[in-house]
Amino acid sequence: MKNKPFLLLCFAILFACSESPNNEGGKNSNGGIPSSSSGGDNENPGAYAVLPSNPDVQRIKDMYDSWISTYYITYEEDTANEWYEQFIEEARGTARIKSRYTGSVNTCNATSGHCTASEAVGYGMILTSLMEDWERFDKLLAFSKLFRVENGAALMAWDVRGFRRAVGGSATDADIDILASLFIAYEKTGNQSYLNDALEIGASIYEWEVDGNTRLIMPAMKSETMGNGTLYNISYISLPAIKMLAIHDNGNGRDWNSVLNANLSYMETVQNAGDGLWPDWSNANGAYTNPGNDSHNDLTPSDNSGTIPSYAAYYKEAPRIPWRIAWYYHWFGDERAKAMLDKGMAFLSSKGVTTSTEIKDFYSYTGGKQGASEGTVIRFASLCALGMGSSGNSEWLNSCNNRLLYETPFTTAVGDYYRNSLQLIYAMLFNGKF
Repeated sequence: MKNKPFLLLCFAILFACSESPNNEGGKNSNGGIPSSSSGGDNENPGAYAVLPSNPDVQRIKDMYDSWISTYYITYEEDTANEWYEQFIEEARGTARIKSRYTGSVNTCNATSGHCTASEAVGYGMILTSLMEDWERFDKLLAFSKLFRVENGAALMAWDVRGFRRAVGGSATDADIDILASLFIAYEKTGNQSYLNDALEIGASIYEWEVDGNTRLIMPAMKSETMGNGTLYNISYISLPAIKMLAIHDNGNGRDWNSVLNANLSYMETVQNAGDGLWPDWSNANGAYTNPGNDSHNDLTPSDNSGTIPSYAAYYKEAPRIPWRIAWYYHWFGDERAKAMLDKGMAFLSSKGVTTSTEIKDFYSYTGGKQGASEGTVIRFASLCALGMGSSGNSEWLNSCNNRLLYETPFTTAVGDYYRNSLQLIYAMLFNGKF
């Protein structure tokens, strides 16, 4: 792949920023993705964010191996189980991620892992690309391409029964993570086929999952109820993926820069209108809103002032937001991303949070409510990532990384693919894999 000079990250106060002409092996010394495309300042993937100065690559490898052993399964391995009807022959040579979830016509709420959500495949492709595990990555890519929606778009159906059939429309978070993983793969290998696949998916996202009026990323295809322009999920907005499309997919009638700016502005507007974080679900005006999919919980604040719905809080969906912002800032150094990270840290400070153990299990979008219990791993890890915008947070990040790697058990189970995947994604983010 192509190599150009790039700015190395300031590791807190331990290292000074300097230019390096070396990009050996296709990666910079901090694990960031190297430059591969022309453009102006901050147009190319680099290394801008603050990372913890106590990385442990072996621990990341151990966690990854555990994740793979629990969730990753090939066609050949699964056919040996003989647990239901014959798999389709076209799936031979592919692999999927075992997952458990509700709302499926395939009855996937058991611990058997007979089904696969497209979301899980997206996480699997992000993780395998970051680990440069190309054989597994390619098998997951083949699976995602085999089980696409029925309208001919290059988007994966969200609900797949083993290696047999797929139903339903797309889920944009999965599509955009699959897309993002292909850009990671292209940047690491220079393989043109990965870029071609990314651009094909990007064209379908633009046609089916970008609102024609607001330019915002929708949670599902325009033809579906969730994709009709009245409901948005900020955690579905992968800024790095959109930026890479703006770089690589120009001249085709798709204005990805307007999509990027619209989504950045929306994220800023929602954050600024609330207490300092984001709600799980919001509408076109930026107010929290009920997604209408029975995915929310009733949450009890620490002051026992009555329950609030989880869609009105930073709770289940929103913990993916800081990952996407910090990753975008790390690659492109956009000051708008840094400002959102810093504002989030200011919010935690206003709540008296000085260590990650003081992070609570939820925070209301407005009204100053918070949970009584200590935040679970996806809550504390995600809010820890807000510190990646400023070097003054180096001690915070080191403490967070230590807690994430060593003090928090990484116990994998099919029903926990969402929690385990995010825990590993944040571990990789903190330890220089992005």
